Amino acid sequence: MPNWLIDLIEQHSTIVLFRHVFPDMDALGSQLGFSLWLKNRYPQKQIYCLGQNNSLSDKLGFQMDEVTEDVLKDSLGIILDTSNASRVDDQRFTLCKQTCRIDHHVQVESFCDQEWIDDHASATCEMLALYFDHIQASLPKKSAQLIYEGLIADNIRFTISTVREQTYDAAKYLYSQGVDVIEAERVNFNSSLLDYQYETLVRKQATVSNKFMYAIIDQKEYEEAGLTFSQAKEKVYVLSGIDEIEIWALFTQMEDGIHYSASLRSRTIPIRDVAVEYHGGGHECASGIKNLTLDQVHEIIDILTKRRVSKII
Repeated sequence: MPNWLIDLIEQHSTIVLFRHVFPDMDALGSQLGFSLWLKNRYPQKQIYCLGQNNSLSDKLGFQMDEVTEDVLKDSLGIILDTSNASRVDDQRFTLCKQTCRIDHHVQVESFCDQEWIDDHASATCEMLALYFDHIQASLPKKSAQLIYEGLIADNIRFTISTVREQTYDAAKYLYSQGVDVIEAERVNFNSSLLDYQYETLVRKQATVSNKFMYAIIDQKEYEEAGLTFSQAKEKVYVLSGIDEIEIWALFTQMEDGIHYSASLRSRTIPIRDVAVEYHGGGHECASGIKNLTLDQVHEIIDILTKRRVSKII
């Protein structure tokens, strides 16, 4: 546990929390859950959450804050669930007086004054829960709820390879703080009728080749279905859970109508190296890439089609 974290927090009267672009539930859960704990424990401090508002933050009932550069220059910036500097949603984090980072991705660069990286953790929310348990913190119920929702979202209900004994310790602690597990399930895994219909489209578009399943979705298709790019690109999970499939990927055309993002997933076969080759990153079995040309999309499809079971970790 990072003994320096509380010291840093207590040295600053203003704390600004950041996370990655196109945030998932682990990013928002860690950012918002941490901020609620800070506000509860340090009511005299100014606490802000920065980044673009999106459909998930709207669903959670939160609006991101707006601050001036003068506020940032005298603040502690805490960057959560973000593997590299270019992915921080609000690049003004570099203006902060001091910065620290809490993240569970494989370390590809250091860009903060202090960093706590644990790539064995299943989620950044897991790390926060273990930390709060370690310092015997009492969490506001909403804070615990957000962190638990981030935990089970990133480890897909405790089913991925980075789930460990400490993952369940984190869940146990959060449950003791009043988590509603039924609500957490609804937030993360229930679908609207619109989502259901779009997920059906993704499945219909899917192609299978050598235990690899993929779908390529164009901007027109998800917009006609009533989804934004950030909503559409998260639907990679609809290709999962098939016995015969070892690797799956969703390629979603970006808002510029030209480039594609890639969400790559596998059960046990490493795919992070493919993402890194195309300037992306993530975890061994869950990675992402942005700004791909259609030719690059087909190159990646060819690579993953040929990836053999011998590469199982």
